[in-house]
Formats: sequence, structure tokens, C-alpha cells
Amino acid sequence: TKVWLNSESKLKYPVVFQDGVPREVELLYGEAYFDVSESSKHKGASFKVASQVQEIEVLGTEFNVKAYKEERLISTTLIEGKVKVNNGLNAVLLAPNQKAIVSNETKFIEVLNVDVSHEVAWVKGLLSFNEAPLEEIMQTLSRRYNVEVIFESEAIKKYKFTGILETKTALKEILKFFESISDGDLKFTMTDNIVMIK
Repeated sequence: TKVWLNSESKLKYPVVFQDGVPREVELLYGEAYFDVSESSKHKGASFKVASQVQEIEVLGTEFNVKAYKEERLISTTLIEGKVKVNNGLNAVLLAPNQKAIVSNETKFIEVLNVDVSHEVAWVKGLLSFNEAPLEEIMQTLSRRYNVEVIFESEAIKKYKFTGILETKTALKEILKFFESISDGDLKFTMTDNIVMIK
């Protein structure tokens, strides 16, 4: 089994997994991409991922879990195979190209059909956005580049963008790009680790 962790993520796992016993890990917070080896290679032991208010059970698959501390929604996106998402009240089986969204507040599980390439682009060193509000984009950039973001107005947060960025690109270059495609509506200033958006 292979696991990729995104920035500001923490995974808890045992030093040794015992044969025949479910392989259990916990995504304490953040985002992780799992490529799980088949249970037949581990004497039938399933693989479980706990994260805040949900548990995912798999038998061999690839999926992504996003459970950041500051976000009220936890999302699980299935790339291939099958997973079962359980929040203690409800459980759903996901098919490939589906995403389960669990709310910390309502415990309701919503299932959506998605383009998985957007959901897991970060594993390939890309940031992919599809009609994403600037507030969501800047939250991602804040984690990736370890900066604090301050918006001068609420209206700016709602600007929407679609595109793909490389994570190796310098943050100043990304901010210049957003300025250029906003037709002068946005102005970014960066001092130390603080980004101001006007």
C-alpha cells in the first residue's frame, strides 16, 4: 500500500500490521491519496481509514480523502475499485468517479459524480480548479506555500477560476497570473508570509 500526503496533513499508523487483522490507519487531518494493496495479499485483511467523523473500508483500490481541520466537509473520491464510507449513522458504497461528502455538522453523506483528475491532481504536482471560488483557491495556496491570506472584501472571495497550476511555480508568479486574468479587478500584495488581496 502506498500513501501520498498533501501539505498540512498527518497520518497515524502502526509500526507493524498483523497478518489477517484489518489494516487500520487514521488521517488525523489534511489530505491523503491511497493506493491500497489487495486484501488477498494480506491474508484477507481489509484496509480501514478513519478520519474525524467517518470510516472508509476498502479491499484494494485507489482513493483520495480530504479532511482538513478548518473545513467542515470531509470528501472521499474513488479512482478505482470500491470503498465503503461510514459515518456511524449512514453508509454508502462508492463506484469509480464518485465522491462522498460527509458534513461534520449534519452527518449526512452526499454522493456526487466527479472528474477525478481535478480531485487528485495534487498527487502529480498540479493544482486543478474548476469554477472554484478564489477563497477556496487561496485556502489551497495558503496550505501549499505556508502563507496567511487576507481578503479586503467579501465580494473578492467569490471570484471563480478554472485552470491548472504547477505546484513548483513560485507563489508570486501564480498571484501575477490571477491579477492578469482578472482584468485589473484583483490586486495581490505579498509581505513576508502574508498575502493581501484587494
